[in-house]
Amino acid sequence: MQWIQNLVIAMNDYILKVEDLSVSLKLSQNQEILDITDNINFEIYPGDFFSLVGESGCGKSITAMSILGLLPRPSGFIKKGNIWFNNQNLSKLSLKEMQKIRGSQITAIFQEPMQSLNPVLSIKKQLLEVFKYNDFNCDQNTFIKNTEEELWRSGLKDPKRVMNAYPHELSGGMLQRVCIVMALLSKPKLIIADEPTTALDVTVQKQVLNLLKEMAKEKGTAVLLITHNMGIVAEYTQRLSVMYAGRIVEKGNVKEVIYHPKHPYTKGLLSAIPENHLSLETLKSIEGTVPHPKDFSKSCRFKDRCDYAKDCCKEKDENPEVSFSPTHKAYCHHLTE
Repeated sequence: MQWIQNLVIAMNDYILKVEDLSVSLKLSQNQEILDITDNINFEIYPGDFFSLVGESGCGKSITAMSILGLLPRPSGFIKKGNIWFNNQNLSKLSLKEMQKIRGSQITAIFQEPMQSLNPVLSIKKQLLEVFKYNDFNCDQNTFIKNTEEELWRSGLKDPKRVMNAYPHELSGGMLQRVCIVMALLSKPKLIIADEPTTALDVTVQKQVLNLLKEMAKEKGTAVLLITHNMGIVAEYTQRLSVMYAGRIVEKGNVKEVIYHPKHPYTKGLLSAIPENHLSLETLKSIEGTVPHPKDFSKSCRFKDRCDYAKDCCKEKDENPEVSFSPTHKAYCHHLTE
């Protein structure tokens, strides 16, 4: 019963709340400021599996970098808004204070594991960095033993060999399993997974996502999954927000958004999933591309690619919020009619 689920969520405290987040970049050549995201809002609860969805260039990864405190310095900065995590405002913390949270309470799994891991250090040495920068109630030998057990549970049947190997000696799927174990070792409250299966084939992709969801659930860890793949969202996510050109255009529970999409952009993403079509002839695509941040307008940013665009979409600033349930909302002039 959906209303019970919503009530349970409402009663639980969020672990992360992104509030009116606007991120900008300052170009060094002429000091021009580009606004990358605009008033981003979402919450993630303990044990939640939440997705941020959209095409490349929509602002998903820059939002993740903002949460982690990894915006490029000094060009990248938070123009306004707050990032609340465990009753702390991450946007106000110093670099030293942020380093105490990043890698322990908040960890990350990135898109390309070969680039995430140091090629000249063994897997064992890189896993031991987790031990070095976190407080574990055990000695180093016990930590190594526990890590080998976690690697075995992740599907790596020869954990000792994996520990002594270098990244180039392991496959992409094996490396991503190592990254998942590394992210979970400190028992974080939140994992940010930024396109963690892009470099993997479909079979390994499914195995890795199942592993991430299972292990995160066991440890009560919330997951922020960043992806452009609506098929993955439908299978693994509980709640999601759809981003386009630096703005949230629709959000809700996965069943609400996937089975009853409202925003034209969400409908376009779902229409592009091959599984939704009987033949390739019926497969649709969204004409055009995501605009560059320098071309972002104050009015609807999807208007040039939208089949429903009208004069009001080009003239009025921002899009009105339209509610379809307490949890399902979209932002579109077309939906007000």
